[in-house]
Amino acid sequence: MLHIYRMDHVAQVATELNPQVDLLEGLFGFRRVRTWDNPKAGTRGARLAVPGSWGQCWEVLAPAGEGSALQAHLDEQGGRPGLHHVAFEVPDVEAVNAELRRRNIVPTAESPGRWLEASLSPPEHGTGALCRFFGPGGRAVCGEAPDVSRDEATGVRDEPDLGIVMIDHVCQAFRDRDELAAWYEALAGFVQVWRTPTDEHPDMADLVMSVPGSTISWEIIMPRGEDSFIERFWDRSGAAYHHVTFEVADWGRAMEACAHHDTPTFGENEGETDGARWRDVFIHPKHTGGVLVQLFWEERPGVWVRSDKIPPR
Repeated sequence: MLHIYRMDHVAQVATELNPQVDLLEGLFGFRRVRTWDNPKAGTRGARLAVPGSWGQCWEVLAPAGEGSALQAHLDEQGGRPGLHHVAFEVPDVEAVNAELRRRNIVPTAESPGRWLEASLSPPEHGTGALCRFFGPGGRAVCGEAPDVSRDEATGVRDEPDLGIVMIDHVCQAFRDRDELAAWYEALAGFVQVWRTPTDEHPDMADLVMSVPGSTISWEIIMPRGEDSFIERFWDRSGAAYHHVTFEVADWGRAMEACAHHDTPTFGENEGETDGARWRDVFIHPKHTGGVLVQLFWEERPGVWVRSDKIPPR
């Protein structure tokens, strides 16, 4: 089994660094804490603090120099930016490498003894959720290094933002939620927290797992019925990341920020559980730099998660 200390960051790849960082600081209220330009590693990047997500950051990566692996990744995606990987800190990178290879998972990139990148989905289902693993203090995983990085402390911007409280979960699409949940439990000790009844929704079913050392959960969604949006996503992208969900402190403030930044939303839902209200909505990837974003608000902690969920089997 992989031994994970904690989830360190969620990373997205962008064609250009600064416009994406500006978007995250403006609409999302993130604050950059470090930037780097490392053509030797093929990467320019920025690390941003996310309100409320202590110990977990957001990173933006962009190609730099010739022969950049990030540029090759973008080319494979038809030039489309989006989520790239989730990074975990582990006590022993070589032990992770050995365990992955034992399970027929070959790293897609690595710096021996320092970090490695691999798709964590069962290999018989093709490329899935890309993850990076690094040892204690090994922040060079994305090209960050003392000779190319600089600390940056940006102040509060004088414009409305979403009022994000925390990153709640990362979501992955898969054909069979129970198969993937069992895989993650055996591989990395993820623990199932809740699941929707199979017939709760006409086109999907989901479950959520806790991740060792992280306040960010892992959601698995699978298709149901005819013409499921997840089936269409699977046909296009396979077992890839589907969306990232953030909690916001005030629904009205979040919607006002979207309007201020000319950012439309879609798929809004609202409900009430035990007398407490909740709401959620999505922002299309074309308005976020390639990431499907879900926002939710709850009047009392736990009512949104409980709104249509049952305990795991």
